[in-house]
Amino acid sequence: MRRGEAARGRAIGPAPLWAGAACFAALAAAAPALAQAPPWSPPELRVDAAPLFGTSGALPWGWNQVVLRIENRGGGAVKGEVEVESKRYSDDRVFIASAPYSVAAGASIHVRVPVQVSPFGEVEVRAIDEHGARVHVASLSSTSQRAVVLLDVSEASPLRGTLHEAPVAPLYLPTGRGPGPSPGPTLWVEQAGFDSATGDPLLPDRAALYSAADVVFMRTDKLARLRGAELDALAGYVLAGGTLALAVARPEDLRHPTLAALVGGEVARAGLAREVLEEIAPPAPGGGSGLGKQGNALAPAPSASPEVAETLSGWSGGNLRGSLYGSSATYGLGEVHLLAFDPSRSPAAVDPWVKIRMADLARRAYDRRSTVAFRPGEEVMGLDLDQVRKQLDPNESSRWAIGLSALLLCLYAVLAGPINFSRAARQGRPLRALRFLPIYAAVAFAAVVGVGVLAKGVRGRARHLTLVEAGAGMSEGAVRRFRSFFVATAEDLTVRTTDASSVISTAAISEVPVRPDRLKVDRDGARLADVAARAWQTVIVREDGTAPIGDGIAMVADTSGDLVVNNRSGRDLRGGILRLPSGEARYFARVRDGEKVSSRDGIDVGTRSEGRTWLAQVGFGRRVGGIDVHDLGGSLLVPLLAPDAPGLGEAWWAVEEAAGDAVDWFPAGVPVLLGQLDGGEGRASDAGLRIESDRVLVRIVGLGGAP
Repeated sequence: MRRGEAARGRAIGPAPLWAGAACFAALAAAAPALAQAPPWSPPELRVDAAPLFGTSGALPWGWNQVVLRIENRGGGAVKGEVEVESKRYSDDRVFIASAPYSVAAGASIHVRVPVQVSPFGEVEVRAIDEHGARVHVASLSSTSQRAVVLLDVSEASPLRGTLHEAPVAPLYLPTGRGPGPSPGPTLWVEQAGFDSATGDPLLPDRAALYSAADVVFMRTDKLARLRGAELDALAGYVLAGGTLALAVARPEDLRHPTLAALVGGEVARAGLAREVLEEIAPPAPGGGSGLGKQGNALAPAPSASPEVAETLSGWSGGNLRGSLYGSSATYGLGEVHLLAFDPSRSPAAVDPWVKIRMADLARRAYDRRSTVAFRPGEEVMGLDLDQVRKQLDPNESSRWAIGLSALLLCLYAVLAGPINFSRAARQGRPLRALRFLPIYAAVAFAAVVGVGVLAKGVRGRARHLTLVEAGAGMSEGAVRRFRSFFVATAEDLTVRTTDASSVISTAAISEVPVRPDRLKVDRDGARLADVAARAWQTVIVREDGTAPIGDGIAMVADTSGDLVVNNRSGRDLRGGILRLPSGEARYFARVRDGEKVSSRDGIDVGTRSEGRTWLAQVGFGRRVGGIDVHDLGGSLLVPLLAPDAPGLGEAWWAVEEAAGDAVDWFPAGVPVLLGQLDGGEGRASDAGLRIESDRVLVRIVGLGGAP
């Protein structure tokens, strides 16, 4: 027995050693694959990611925001960084935004990361711990499909159940370059998220992040709870042309300062406006094209049901006036509607008459996109920045150096060739000409280099081109900044946003970028880090947000019917063109700060030959879908503005090209003032570079402000 056992031991004894070696070899071979696989979140850290607008399978393109809820179930604090990576059109254009996080033991936080999303792009969300290890990875995707979008800020949204994918018939249908392709024939109802701990809605903290929303609906009790960056972002969204629809939840909300600021005064209950009772025909599925969701078609409803009719209310105060939806007021370039009904509560939530009005309100909000040249955060397909580059690239203003260098080289060729050899031949020493060739070459080389240094300089510099669009009398407006950076030697720049409420990205670069755009978000705002600037090449950065314009530029009608412009911007207005609702235009070479001018005091643009040419261009609108838009005619402004404001006409031309050809620069029935604010924005440097050109253009629309 003992021998048998020994024999069996000799037979099977080495097997465990061989198996262990094989397992070790297999694990070693699999190690690279395991290293590449994304790790699972540790049990003590739970991460959930979702976009503020859209779903994981359909993020609207343009600027968006991803919100991550990070819950720490462990016994110690956890910190790290969140990254959101978006592919922009191709693998060569990548945008990465990041923000830090720190979560105490047993706590949870929300981290908001702005991101620029492109059509059909892929978005990856990563949570990284302080050691650089990934603790969470999620994938989202975008879509190029466009729709009219209503954001419902309600815990439970009846509107999503009754109006989502209902047909709408927008009139604004751009087909070329402009604010984007035509929307689909349906209405998308997006629902805001809420913080489970506080019950507060999760809304964008920057105005540009509302770019996907055409109208925002909320009850006044939710509005009264907004504070800080979220309230500023919502106000900035409306200032920039957005639409806010409000349902009165409590009587005390009518006296809330936020509501009073939005409508221009304290609100009181009043009789129902007659406009509310006017009938609105429901849109056909697909806007009459036969497309869209036939099952969600809105049924005709000439009047509200008796239950809804009993609850209808009117409102007065401030700038409110009767409208189809209740009472409405303008705020900047946008509109605020105080609804006569509450579509988030029964019986109005299911009433066909109410549904038609909400769909029509969303349609109107989308059509008003045409009146804003640069809607903050909006992505424009086929952006044309050629004229902007001419304004901001120092290489464009140093073309003379090429001609002068060519002339010097020609002179060198003549001196070093025919003249040099002829002279040597006359002296009977032809080979002597070879002794002078290096001297001529060195002198020519030094001259060409000197011309280049003189033209381009030896120090980096920056240039700014800014357009501020605001309502008359408003102290703040929507802003699009084009900021260029030109360096003498290759270096990495850090470009910060002008304020904490703006978003920023690379708009144009001379070559394929060597690294992705990397946006870092912190308490002070956001910054583009490691922007690769090549020697003698210009990088152009685009920034969207809101900007102050002093106490505003007011435009009011006096008793005689003339229009009075009151410049309280804090800076002189140069090259002002005031286009009246009648279609006439007046020109003011300068309107000083604090000065009031009447339209009768301006020069009639039609009395100048170049002015008549410009008026003929902008006077007749072009049909874009179902509405007329009026071009700016920037190229025709060059001779008109050159005597008093050199370069201003070219600047308007550049802005018009960048905005696209589907913008209504002069909406019918309202005055529009164009001009330049002297002194720029008052900054001396940008990203450590001296600002050598800072041009601020303003476009003031409508009537308003103190006379």
